Amino acid sequence: MTIVEGEFGVRGAAATAPLTTMASAMMFGTVFFAAAAMGVKSYVAGDHRAFQMAHNPKSQPLDVSSFASLFTLFYHLSIFGMILFYAYICEYHPPYPHAEKSYNRDEFFFMTALLFLVSFFTLTKNDKKQTAVADQEHSIFEERPVAPPNDKTEILNRDQTEEWKGWMQFMFLLYHYYHAEEVYNAIRIMITCYVWMTGFGNFSFFYLKGDYGSVRVMQMLWRLNFLVTFLCLTQGTTYILYYICLLHTYFFLMVYVVMRIKKEVNYTKWGIRIKLGCLALCIFVMWDLKNPLFRILHWPFLGETPMLGATAGAMWEWYFRSSLDHWSTFLGMIFALNFPITSLFFRKLEAQPLLWQVLAKGAMGVFFLGMLYWWVTNPFMHGKIEYNATNAYFGFIPLLVYIFFRNLTPTLRGYHLDLLHQIGKTTLETYLMQHHIWLTSDAKSLLTLIPGWPMMNYLVVTCIYFVLSRRLYQLTLFLRGMMLPNDRDKCVRNLVAIFVTLASYVALAFLLKTFHLLHLPMVAACSFVLGFILYQTVAKATTRSVSASPLSSDKKPNDAMGIAFASVLILVVGLIWHRMAQVGGAKIKPLPVGCQAFVNDGVWIPMDNCNEFSRGTAYRDHGTMSLGTCAGGQQTTAWGWKAPEPWTHCRFARRDPKSLKKALQHRRLVFIGDSGLRKLYHAVARQMGVAEAGLLNTTLSKHSDMERTVAKTKLEFKWAAYAPEQVEKLKGLAGASPQIDTIIMGGGAWDRLHKYGSDAEKTAFATAVEDLGKQIRVTRDSGVPVVWQIPTTINTDGLQTDEKKANIREEQMAEIRELYKSKNVLEAASFVLDGPAFSAGRVSESFDGVHYPFVVYEAGAQILLNAEDWLLPKRDTSDPFKAPQPGKMANPVLGGMMLCFVVMGLFFFDGFMGISYLASLFVPSVTPSVLYEEAFTALHQRAGLPAIGGGGSTPKKNLKAKSSDLPTTENKKTNNKDHQIDDDEIEALLAEAENSISNGTGAKE
Repeated sequence: MTIVEGEFGVRGAAATAPLTTMASAMMFGTVFFAAAAMGVKSYVAGDHRAFQMAHNPKSQPLDVSSFASLFTLFYHLSIFGMILFYAYICEYHPPYPHAEKSYNRDEFFFMTALLFLVSFFTLTKNDKKQTAVADQEHSIFEERPVAPPNDKTEILNRDQTEEWKGWMQFMFLLYHYYHAEEVYNAIRIMITCYVWMTGFGNFSFFYLKGDYGSVRVMQMLWRLNFLVTFLCLTQGTTYILYYICLLHTYFFLMVYVVMRIKKEVNYTKWGIRIKLGCLALCIFVMWDLKNPLFRILHWPFLGETPMLGATAGAMWEWYFRSSLDHWSTFLGMIFALNFPITSLFFRKLEAQPLLWQVLAKGAMGVFFLGMLYWWVTNPFMHGKIEYNATNAYFGFIPLLVYIFFRNLTPTLRGYHLDLLHQIGKTTLETYLMQHHIWLTSDAKSLLTLIPGWPMMNYLVVTCIYFVLSRRLYQLTLFLRGMMLPNDRDKCVRNLVAIFVTLASYVALAFLLKTFHLLHLPMVAACSFVLGFILYQTVAKATTRSVSASPLSSDKKPNDAMGIAFASVLILVVGLIWHRMAQVGGAKIKPLPVGCQAFVNDGVWIPMDNCNEFSRGTAYRDHGTMSLGTCAGGQQTTAWGWKAPEPWTHCRFARRDPKSLKKALQHRRLVFIGDSGLRKLYHAVARQMGVAEAGLLNTTLSKHSDMERTVAKTKLEFKWAAYAPEQVEKLKGLAGASPQIDTIIMGGGAWDRLHKYGSDAEKTAFATAVEDLGKQIRVTRDSGVPVVWQIPTTINTDGLQTDEKKANIREEQMAEIRELYKSKNVLEAASFVLDGPAFSAGRVSESFDGVHYPFVVYEAGAQILLNAEDWLLPKRDTSDPFKAPQPGKMANPVLGGMMLCFVVMGLFFFDGFMGISYLASLFVPSVTPSVLYEEAFTALHQRAGLPAIGGGGSTPKKNLKAKSSDLPTTENKKTNNKDHQIDDDEIEALLAEAENSISNGTGAKE
């Protein structure tokens, strides 16, 4: 078959790129050009101050009059842009087609166990400077002094929370990579923990620092949304696709607003608790009662139109996502509010005689284990849909159990697993970038850099993925330090400049597209021109700053070298983009019509069923000791397509029942032919999930019509063994209602067997075949695709009757195939399904010489179903869309239960929701309500906060809380006045301490 490149679709870089991608390319191209030219200028001038500033891990606020400052900004933006460019190539023009996910339970749990095993070799003491001092021997009845607060052995200390995030992030990523649906409920709990940390960390910050300024909010929103904003722009995706960012942004704003309103009561004993109680009631009303409140509050921002990441509309998607964890952030706030009490509770309990300590903690531990056992054997065992309905109400159980047992002793609190700690530092970036440089197709397929070596590919892709995620984390914080220093006016000015810049480039791209000029050469030209203008503007603006600009020297170097170097870099990047668009793969999409040249080209591959994976699965699922039939005995083979060139975009893949039911919904497929076509008809049904299709059924007439509906797809088989009958059947289907989407035909064996004995019969048969070709063309021209299946290869030695041996030997059927071809039947058909191709290599298995085992026809069915990508008529077959309405997940009973737990947490002063009172049965002095005054008095004195129960003055900014007074994941050291107070807004959730990376000037509100 002749290959026509035009049949494989447009392969130009601009043809596949969204408008915002092209706009982003021009913007980053402009910055890249200016950065390269400025770098060459500095190097030639012998002034390396710009390079030194750019490589300094601590950023300084942007100074537009400083050459070094602007170069630093452009340099880091260029690196950021190149990483985004790599992500775009991986998604849109990968070197090889994206791979399918495959779940291997044994491999999944092996990787999990390996992580923890290796992590235990990285066991690290939190306080490395602390010398080991042997504890004095104490009697089990002797009470010891209460230990002072120590942020290294505090509950939920920074090292511990980073470790916590690390192992959860690893499991979350592994779940996505393997599509391990069986662990979905466990992963759901981990997301609950992340959202819980949002409330825990941000409440702690606001309580301790009292910083409700707009700078704090802008810095936090930058941290959460900087990378995702540019991913949306460069990838052409939607914000709701990366719903984790929206989840944390939304609940951060909830914490901020609640803490900001009537902030003077935050430091009173009951005022803050009453305020949080009011918030609990608002949560209950919005999510746990079925009413229009959620819709009313969100309709200005969220629509009901299906989109990427929200097939039921953004309104429902956000309602669903937020409902799953609508109590989690609030429970984290309660734990943070009671944190000083919980800390003192543990320290006082550990000062008690060992006997009472063990009894008190043992009572709590037994109760927690009982709760966990109930949760594991009840809600956790439910299916995905049923579990989702209860996660918001019971998800806190394993969370609190983990916190309790992970912090059970000072020794457990004083150590962490450093490998997990390192993984936990960049959870936001790893979450976002998994969609495009580890997985692809918005996390639905796998990136392939080394085809044929899945584990080596996994290793290489993972290394690149983690390195780039770490770099993006650093870039996000560095650029935040430059663009959002602790100066409100500068923050606003810089944000406005960013918005105007982005809007201008999008407008430029739109204008170019309007005039059909939005192509790669134009993007390069705009980058050249705008980059040159930017470079010249910087040169003029910074010549006044003698100390900061190499351009101000008396002997000014020539600009030509820098401009030439920048031009070459832009050209190189553009050529890489163009080349990958020409030779690389593509996003997963329907196969182009040109793929018909390759879809029949495959081979049967022997499969070894006696490998370790198969034996393990057999033992786990079926209790078998060993396997007795393997590939060596020709027991198992699998059909596989030969790999076409990536540029063809012919990504053939097995179509599973779920995808087939979606692709073929409201379609009608009609099969016309003999027993061979009937086998294909049954094979298609089996591929759509009807396991019993084609099984022996003596109650059915042997040569009769059949039909079945699979989901919303209608499959029909019409018996027509002879060519004249097929012509009449085809004519009878003209203008049929409901509309036929594909007709699949085949035959010739029965004609050769029964009506080919005389010259007259041969002539009649030839005439009928010619008429069939004409009728197929008429049908195809009417808009109904017609597929012709060439008869499968005959196993001559297997023919069972003398009549068949005399009339349909393989060499005789080869003449019949040639006759159909000469009469233009194959040419008239929309697509030819090559029977001899998919039966090659299996001929000896034809049990009666004509028919084959099920699996052979299933190979033909998969070829046909892949071909349907370009065969099916283009029409809307989707169901009428009606967006589901918020309120469906409301549960007032369980919501009322949560209010009871809230009361226990708020008004009984217990972060463990009342369970701590079990310890007071053995040690009355650790009753949480009794500890309130002691814990908070000390905290407020050290932190410079108002006296408890007193007025609500703002915390004194010149005083600092001791790092262990509140959760240490939010307590950061304040550097000198030239450094930014960088309390990483969700350090307990997303990242490590930032004060080592980002700094700025003192706050100005």
